[in-house]
Amino acid sequence: MIEYIAIGISILAVILAFWQGYLSKQQPEQAKHTKSETDKLLDEIKTRVTKVESISDETRKDVKNQISKLIDKQDENFKVLLNAPTQNSQNEMILALLPTLLQNPESMKTMIDLANIQNGRK
Repeated sequence: MIEYIAIGISILAVILAFWQGYLSKQQPEQAKHTKSETDKLLDEIKTRVTKVESISDETRKDVKNQISKLIDKQDENFKVLLNAPTQNSQNEMILALLPTLLQNPESMKTMIDLANIQNGRK
């Protein structure tokens, strides 16, 4: 009977050895599968990070453009304010010359032509 128990334990040991061999063969395959899934996830994360960086760069550019436009507009407004007294003095000068120009219509036509040339109308 002890011989049968010894044979049974031996058979059981052989079965367990085969089972362990099978499991040890499966572990590297599972590790490869896990590694490939991890690589896919990392690539997806990199892609999303790149998209976020791209959106961030575009937003930064848009903000810079808006600030530049605002500064340019304020610059124009400031120049207009600086030129306003000059325009007022020009208007005063024209009003002073108006009676003389009305007496000589040819001079008035010449002044109008010069103004149109200066403003790019002719």
